[in-house]
Amino acid sequence: MNSLKFPITLLFLYCQIIAQTINITDLKVEAKKNGIFLKIRSNRPIPEGTAIGWYSDNGWFYATIMNAYIDTNLVESIKPPAPVKKIIVHNSTESVQISLAVPIIETHEFLWPGNPRELLVSLRFPLDSMKPVLADAKPIIDTNKNMKSELNYSRMRNAALLIGVSLSVAGIVASEGQESLSWELPTGLGLLIATYIYDRYIRIDK
Repeated sequence: MNSLKFPITLLFLYCQIIAQTINITDLKVEAKKNGIFLKIRSNRPIPEGTAIGWYSDNGWFYATIMNAYIDTNLVESIKPPAPVKKIIVHNSTESVQISLAVPIIETHEFLWPGNPRELLVSLRFPLDSMKPVLADAKPIIDTNKNMKSELNYSRMRNAALLIGVSLSVAGIVASEGQESLSWELPTGLGLLIATYIYDRYIRIDK
């Protein structure tokens, strides 16, 4: 039984990580008439309140997303359009930061224009004579239904992982010193594995 503790512990830790981390899968930068669009696609919805941004006097705009991760090699395939001079991404233990070297930004806004797995960062230049930066964007439709569906699935998925971890831990404790495994351990491990396989390979990424 002791020989199983290490791999089971690793499995628990991995399940906790995949339950919390948002994987940034794509970045796109578009130049508009008086601003810039930064489109961020992820493997699951980025909840409101977890994304913040600010413009610094050093000529950089910073967007930080909590509980997220990005492959830093992704930025190498991006050719930023003028007037964006450079794009840098950085991972920390709790967040990912996306930095854009841009002209002066008057306002910025985080939007979810239809797809809950796509975050749109709108950056507007201080040019009153031109049309708003959102003029060329798709109208923001009511996405409550899609977002609610995604968030409900995320809650169910995390609940399944939590139950699987709890049952497995209970099974380890109950099986301590016993020749046979208690029912909780295989049930918990089965739930963890089934949840992972469904989320990773079966569920259709809409």
